[in-house]
Amino acid sequence: MYDLKKHYLADEKIILNKISSVLKKGVLEMGEEVEKFEDNFKKYCNAKYCVTVSSGSMALLLSLKSLGLNKNDEVITVANSDIPTSHAISLVGAKIKWVDVNEDTLNIDEEKIEQSINRKTKAILPVHLFGNPCNMSKILSIARKYKLKIIEDACLATGAEYKNKKIGSFGDLTVFSTNPGKILDGIGPGGIITTNKKNLYDKLKQLRDYGRKKRPGKWPVKSYLVGYNSKLSTINAAILNIRLKHLDEYVIRRNYNAGLYKNLLNSDKIKIQKILPNAKSAWRNFPIRVKNRNIIYNKIYSKNSNVKLNYLPPNHKDNCYVNLRGVNNLKITEKISSEIINLPCHPYMDESEITKLSKDLLKIIN
Repeated sequence: MYDLKKHYLADEKIILNKISSVLKKGVLEMGEEVEKFEDNFKKYCNAKYCVTVSSGSMALLLSLKSLGLNKNDEVITVANSDIPTSHAISLVGAKIKWVDVNEDTLNIDEEKIEQSINRKTKAILPVHLFGNPCNMSKILSIARKYKLKIIEDACLATGAEYKNKKIGSFGDLTVFSTNPGKILDGIGPGGIITTNKKNLYDKLKQLRDYGRKKRPGKWPVKSYLVGYNSKLSTINAAILNIRLKHLDEYVIRRNYNAGLYKNLLNSDKIKIQKILPNAKSAWRNFPIRVKNRNIIYNKIYSKNSNVKLNYLPPNHKDNCYVNLRGVNNLKITEKISSEIINLPCHPYMDESEITKLSKDLLKIIN
C-alpha cells in the first residue's frame, strides 16, 4: 500500500551518503544515530522519554512487560487490529479482554469499556486503527477512575493528533512501528515507545538489551532482569532521522489524499471511517466499507493490486484464539471486518491515480 521505490528515490542521495557514513564509523548497533533519533522523536511527540526497539510487535510486548503483568491480569483491547496486538498480551501471560468497536470510527467503543472491567483488569490497550485517533479523553477518564494503565497502539498513527497534540504522550506508554510502509518508516523492522514515566523508561531500556543497565564497555556488564535482544539498528535510526524531518509533510499529503477520496467516493453505498472533530488521522490507508465486499474486492483488485483487505480474520476468530472462552459479543467488529477494503493513501500518489481508482470503484459498486 506504499510505493517504497518512490519513497526511497525521494531522498536517495541523502540516504546513501548516510548509510556510507554509518558503515565507515563501524558502529552498527545503538550509538549516536539511535540516541539522536530517540531525542528527536520524544520532542516531536512532546514526551519526556523515548526508547527504540527492533519492531512494533516487540514495542508492544516490552511495554506490557514493563508493567509487570502476570497470568491473572487482564488487558482490554480490540479484535480488529493486526494480530501482534493480541499476541503481545498473550506472550506476557495476561488474559485478553476484547471489547467491541464503534461502527463509525472503527476504534474501541469507549462506552463499552467499563462493563468489561473487573478486579483483574490492569490495563487498556486502545488501537488508533489505520491512523485514526481514539477518543482518548474518555479512555483516560476511565483509566483514572479504575486506576488502570494505558498502552496506546499507534503503530499506524505516527504523526496523528488528538486535541492539537501529537499522539505519543497521552497514555502511560505509546507504541509505534517503523517497519517499511508505515507512516514513518525505515529500511527494516523497527519500533518506538514513548512515555512520561522515568521508571518505565529505565525498565524498557533494560528489557531491550538483555536486562542490562548499561552497554558493555571495557568490562562485561551484569543482567539485572530477564530481557531481550531488541535493539534498533544504527542504519535504520539514521534513515529515520532523515525521514522524521518530513513526517508532517507525509501526514499533510495523506490527509489531502483522503479528502480527494471523500469527494470522489460520495455514494450511499460506501461508508467512510469517521474521524473525531478534535482529531487528525495519519491515514495509513483509506478504509471504505461496502456490502458484498469480497465480490467488489476481487473486481477492483484485478484493476489495482494496491488495494488490500483489513486484518482478517478478527483476532478472536483466528486459529490461535478460536478455543478461547469468555469472549465478549463482538458483533460490530465482525460486521465491519466483513466490509472493509483499504485503499492506498500514501504521499506519492497523484490525483490521477486516486481519481481513476475511485471511478473504477464506483463503476463496480453502482
